[in-house]
Amino acid sequence: MKRFILIILFTAFSAGFAYGQEADLPPPAPAPKQQPKTDTDTDTDTGTSEAPKGGKDLTVRSEQDRVIMLKELFANLKAAQDEEEARLIAEEVWAVFLQSGSASVDFLLHRGIAAQNRGDNKLARRMYDHVLRLQPDYAEGWSRSGRLAAEEKDLSRAVSDTTQALILEPRHFYALWTLGNILETLERPDDAFEVYEHAHKIYPLHKQIKERVEHLRESAKGKAL
Repeated sequence: MKRFILIILFTAFSAGFAYGQEADLPPPAPAPKQQPKTDTDTDTDTGTSEAPKGGKDLTVRSEQDRVIMLKELFANLKAAQDEEEARLIAEEVWAVFLQSGSASVDFLLHRGIAAQNRGDNKLARRMYDHVLRLQPDYAEGWSRSGRLAAEEKDLSRAVSDTTQALILEPRHFYALWTLGNILETLERPDDAFEVYEHAHKIYPLHKQIKERVEHLRESAKGKAL
């Protein structure tokens, strides 16, 4: 997967960032339902996240916790029987993704998300840059930064940041979706199709990702004819 993402990165940059027909960016990723604790609120530097509906405890207490929870959640996401079940499981995935392991980093990320959601991209960029400086191995920080860069038409940064998110967490279906959008904008439909297909395999019942896969598949068939 890492090799695949690096190939996508190389081909995207080789395109010279010529704009094509822009694909729709994903809607904003889920925001935290409550403000995280700050360092002054807790004796440890472990962030917490509110459990999604259903009351399941998804607090990440160790890296082993994260690995075990995500393995189970992604298996459940792939096996979901309908869109609503899949959406609820995806919310649980987000609950894990949004925990960096540092309350300080969580606080900055959540401030960035809130700023971006209300259109204050300047503040959002400052917050995300702080997150990446403090914790450069945090996939969610790179994913949010890449999405913001895509919104601002800074495609060079959008590709590099989103790709870094995927190197750290190859199952990040939202980052895959964002990268697929960017590659469509760069008129790289074949590469975009591969990226969307990866996302579709991870989250088969995601309506918009499925639509992009089907659209590009039909487009490729039409050109072949």
